[in-house]
Amino acid sequence: MRPAILLLNLSIAFPARAEPPLQIHGTTGYISEYELSGSVSERHLNGKKEFSGPLTVRHVGLCTHDGPKETVGEIRFELIQSSSRVTATLDFDGSKCTYKGMLSESYRGFMDCGREGSLPLRLWTK
Repeated sequence: MRPAILLLNLSIAFPARAEPPLQIHGTTGYISEYELSGSVSERHLNGKKEFSGPLTVRHVGLCTHDGPKETVGEIRFELIQSSSRVTATLDFDGSKCTYKGMLSESYRGFMDCGREGSLPLRLWTK
């Protein structure tokens, strides 16, 4: 019985090492006029890996636009079955958008922003 108590005490004294934050990058807009960047942390919910954290959306296009050049929001996503497929929610500048696609620099998908419509999106990690 003593070895089990010793192992229990060791696991409490030395908790599991946390994974470093994952860096998120991306572009959106019809001519990729917005850059996305952020840092997300992993957590496990109901047997699924969920990532979340702050997201910065920066206008980098040459044309002028209404509103600030940079806004901060949040991104949350789940990796689907240890692949690069994701289901994500991006919440920024008063819009809540959803994205189902690949987490890859070369993949172009669309995020659905409700009444604001759909926007092209590329999203990847480094």
